[in-house]
Amino acid sequence: MKRILQSKILWATALLLSLGIAGCNIFNPTESININDDDAEALTYEGYKHIRDNEYTEAEYYFNKAVAADSNYSKAWFGLMKATLHRKLAGSDSTNLFSLLAYVNTSRESKAPFVGMSDNVANRLQETIDTVNAIANVFIERDKKGKTDSAITYKTISEGYLVLQMMKTMLVLRKTTAGMQGCSLAKNKENSCDMASVLNNLKSDPSETVESFHAVFSTCEESPESMTKMFNSYLPGFENLKDEAQRSAVSSMCGALAQETEEAAGNEDQEAKTLNIIIAQFSYSDIIDDDGDGCIDEELYDGEDNDGDGEIDEDVSDKTNEIKYDDDLILKNITAGKTSIKDLRVVKSAGPNEKYRDIDIDMNGETVNTSSDELDREWAFIYPEYKNRVATGDHRLVFAMNLTFNPQNLSPEEYAAYKKAVAKDTDINNIQYDLAFRKHYIGGCWANYDERRFRQWFEGRN
Repeated sequence: MKRILQSKILWATALLLSLGIAGCNIFNPTESININDDDAEALTYEGYKHIRDNEYTEAEYYFNKAVAADSNYSKAWFGLMKATLHRKLAGSDSTNLFSLLAYVNTSRESKAPFVGMSDNVANRLQETIDTVNAIANVFIERDKKGKTDSAITYKTISEGYLVLQMMKTMLVLRKTTAGMQGCSLAKNKENSCDMASVLNNLKSDPSETVESFHAVFSTCEESPESMTKMFNSYLPGFENLKDEAQRSAVSSMCGALAQETEEAAGNEDQEAKTLNIIIAQFSYSDIIDDDGDGCIDEELYDGEDNDGDGEIDEDVSDKTNEIKYDDDLILKNITAGKTSIKDLRVVKSAGPNEKYRDIDIDMNGETVNTSSDELDREWAFIYPEYKNRVATGDHRLVFAMNLTFNPQNLSPEEYAAYKKAVAKDTDINNIQYDLAFRKHYIGGCWANYDERRFRQWFEGRN
């Protein structure tokens, strides 16, 4: 039941929350237009008259003329977005915002987004979002540079803009689930659509998804009120924060994730890593070795290097593990305006949830359930006290104490290339890099493998 609820939260609940905030009219902060003698104002007023008469093509014509007359006039930009949205949604299928709500409600009965939506409608919605985004992005850039009159701002339209970005993300997920067994509308409770597979399949072509998530997180950073309701279960101690502190916390967290997605753009490996981080926050980690070091989901999402390989958060485990955070220190960091992940995810201690009690992180043949060690030393920090980890600069978990990465002292570029190649060498019937190679050049957890566990590595990925 818990996992079903999580899959709903991922898109249906998130979208319904946003639609509930934004209302049925996505771009609608105001309907009042003051008529002055200025041409842009008069043209904009004329555009709104046509919107009220549902004449969206004519409205676009006047708004475009208004923007051309005065590119600083924000109400003209706003009207152009609104008219374009409605014109593009209208068509033979009578797609509109109310029908989109129907698709969202239908999706709540399934683990797949926008189930029941035809390809024709999905393509129109995708085209609509892209067209409106093209206008909105120009307006947002001008607004940020102070090149508008600020009567309407990015903040004013941010909730509606966020809804569009969520819809775009859902369309990407819809394409991923197309044809997957059990991912169509199910009228009974037996739905075999594997959400972990759906989300992790996105990493095979991550660029579009990363772009969508970046828009979501960037908008959330600018207007955290639009996402506040979703953070109760995400940030430690969030429910204890007062209004302004909550706003700051959401903005900081979204800002950190926006930076992750921005830095990843255009780099396929980095995009896949970023998606892995985001997916782990929805509790759907893939439980495989994503970075080619032989270790399985070895990182906590804390902005620190937990295995000592010099990389940060490159292969993270589910956020649902038994992780205790330092709520007081996180609150102080938020108050001080600190916005990095390591300031917002200060970990006191970590332990495995039920799913991870049978996962052998370092592949040494022992898991929590088979180890004779008290609780599980693999999940403990070498330095239990956070202040000592900061003082020593050592945030490794105990399992990493005896690991040696890059035993041949290759250049960072060459070593990264080897790891990348190993991570993609997944065909057990055509192995390119044998176990001896991996131990010799990669090191890390490969030192703990024998031939039986080597085969398990391939089985886990396939």
